[in-house]
Amino acid sequence: MATFPGIHSALRLTTEGTSVFLQPIRDGRNLGGCMSVDLRTGLIDTGRVAPAVTTNRIIFGLVGLARLQKGCALVAVTGADKVAVLRGAPVFKLTSTLVLDGPQAALTAADKRYVELLKDAVDPKGSGRGLFFSYGADLTLTQQRVAILAENPEWQGQPLWKRADTRFFWNRKLALPFMEAGLGELALPMLMGSVQQLERLQLPGQDPTAMETATLTLIARRSTARAGVRHWRRGADPQGNVANFVETEQLVEFSGPHAGIVACFIQLRGSIPLLWSQLPNIRYKPTTRLAPPAAYTPAFDRHFTSLVEDYKGVVAINLANQSGSEGVLSMAFEQEARRFSKASSGMRLVPFDFHKQCGATRYDRLSLLWLEVQKDFDQFSYYLQDADGVRQRQRGVFRTNCIDCLDRTNVVQGLLARHHLEAVLHRLRILPADQNLPSYFPGVEQQFKFLWADHGDDVSRQYAGTGALKSGFTRYGKRDTMGLLDDGVKSGVRYYLNNFKDGQKQDAVDLITGNYAITPGQQAPFQPSPSPTLPGLFVILLILWSLYQLELIFTGYLSWSRLFQGAMLPLALAGVILLAMVQNGKVLVTRPQLCPKLSSPW
Repeated sequence: MATFPGIHSALRLTTEGTSVFLQPIRDGRNLGGCMSVDLRTGLIDTGRVAPAVTTNRIIFGLVGLARLQKGCALVAVTGADKVAVLRGAPVFKLTSTLVLDGPQAALTAADKRYVELLKDAVDPKGSGRGLFFSYGADLTLTQQRVAILAENPEWQGQPLWKRADTRFFWNRKLALPFMEAGLGELALPMLMGSVQQLERLQLPGQDPTAMETATLTLIARRSTARAGVRHWRRGADPQGNVANFVETEQLVEFSGPHAGIVACFIQLRGSIPLLWSQLPNIRYKPTTRLAPPAAYTPAFDRHFTSLVEDYKGVVAINLANQSGSEGVLSMAFEQEARRFSKASSGMRLVPFDFHKQCGATRYDRLSLLWLEVQKDFDQFSYYLQDADGVRQRQRGVFRTNCIDCLDRTNVVQGLLARHHLEAVLHRLRILPADQNLPSYFPGVEQQFKFLWADHGDDVSRQYAGTGALKSGFTRYGKRDTMGLLDDGVKSGVRYYLNNFKDGQKQDAVDLITGNYAITPGQQAPFQPSPSPTLPGLFVILLILWSLYQLELIFTGYLSWSRLFQGAMLPLALAGVILLAMVQNGKVLVTRPQLCPKLSSPW
């Protein structure tokens, strides 16, 4: 079989009929053999010769191959920006893709819908916002897991696609055909989440002549299990997978007097691990539904048993309200945690009603939460490696949640991350023992805040459609009137997206992650969806007409006898239509069609 060294090379892509030819190149020269993909059958052939054509394009790897009802669609990487360097390996953010799906005349109507969803799923401006890859770095693995694998001879020298953590291998379903053909290095393991990096941070130590330089990297890894968007994926599934599960790793690499030292800290976020839902119904706050304990107890146990096995210990910080609809979930969470802790070790729940304790501006009261978890923080420690090898490992993890696991969660995760950075700097005697980051390194502190605010915005956009609420505090350390107004605007945008756009986005996520498998011959689940656009516009027009009539009456252009007919009757009609829309809200929202049962999996 011809060799095919695609891992550090670009690919020249040409097409002939329904065949796509891929030729590895470097510096304009061909490397190894050429391969082809038949878009009719999905057959991958490594023994082909590229056609002699003058039109071709350069791509930088493959996202994968999607099976359709009739034929296949190939997804290629056509653009990427370098955003970080992880342990010497460049990390890229996907900026453009190409989807090749064969002749349009050969596609069924359902296949055309599938292809549109696939294009959206890999579109960096659509549902594919936040896809990252690297040719040489294990993006899906924490540095601690990389070190553990390095100690195992069976994993030494294995390619990235074999080492990748399947939980965070976003395009694994699409990459599978190439992996099965022995060409897995062509289908780049994609990470959905966030990669942010601060380079050349200046950290003058206690010795004025010893200037330390550090690089701070923040990586968010979104899980493919129960992946999706805000209201269509809540809580857990029966297998214990939770919505919006994200593993965040903070890495500090030193290049000054402490060159070679790498310190890492892992945190988790994820939905409350019970079977519950909040399906959109046009109301601002959808109804919360909670399954019976007999249904969610096994899922709860599977979730935390898995976390304890993977991370050794878990402190779950619940920031949701302890009253109201959130309180129902918090109470059930606490009861399950108490039951689980009696039978198993390694898990502890810390309830902290963020809104009650901190209100809108009293974020200084987060110090109460820190006092509650400080001993756990010291016990869990963090991963530390120097030029001589691994010095210590993290022995537990904080799992933080609110309701969305976005806004309040990001504030608290940023707090814990700052304490990690300070602990590392204290240990290396760069930061005096009686000082903290804001007072001693205010410039670094400001960059740190912006890094975590950007991190929170990335995760929030992927799940809820907007940047994180409360990002003003994360970014500037305070929450003022402008921050409150910004949160109000974001909440309004979220409402619109969650009700009228996220159904399609959920379908795109289910398609790329493999939650939905296209089966030839099986009827596609697509159905026409009613739209609230026309009745909504009619309501707005009626209200505007009533206001116009009232203005004419008050200014004397119309008599008061026109009040009922000109203003009150249209307003009443608008109210009736609006009431009917609310009562039929579940029908009017844009619902996912590929895996609708996963929204309420009980």
